[in-house]
Parts: sequence; structure tokens; C-alpha cells
Amino acid sequence: MFVYQSANAGTNRATAVTWTAGAEVDATVKALRDKGVAFQSYDIPGAGKEGDVYMMGGARIAWFRDPDGNIHAVVNG
Repeated sequence: MFVYQSANAGTNRATAVTWTAGAEVDATVKALRDKGVAFQSYDIPGAGKEGDVYMMGGARIAWFRDPDGNIHAVVNG
């Protein structure tokens, strides 16, 4: 992974980074929430939702923004 400063940080309206947490996705989301991370809420037709985690087919995913406004996703697979 390569991380760098950019004047364009936070301008992407789509997911910039996806973190794969496998079976630990719910525990990862809880740990982040417990540390003050605020998760995004979206209107996704056909998706179920448990707390901050969306369910779409077999996927479990939650999105949050970093301090620069970039969107990150935590997903099970």
C-alpha cells in the first residue's frame, strides 16, 4: 500500500479504500465504533442492515469517512 498527501483528498464520492475483515467484519465495525468512528448511512435498495453493517447477498459491509473525507469500506470478503 502507498499512502500520500494529496490536494484532492476527500473529493471522491465513491469508496476509496476497502478493508477485508473476513468473519471479523462485525467485530471490526464494533471496535471502530467504540473508538468514535461514525459510519455512513446509505439508501441501498434491496440491502438489509444490522446496525452499521449492510447485507447484500453474502456480503456484509460498512462504510466510514476518514478525517480527510475519503470513504473507506470494511467488508467480510
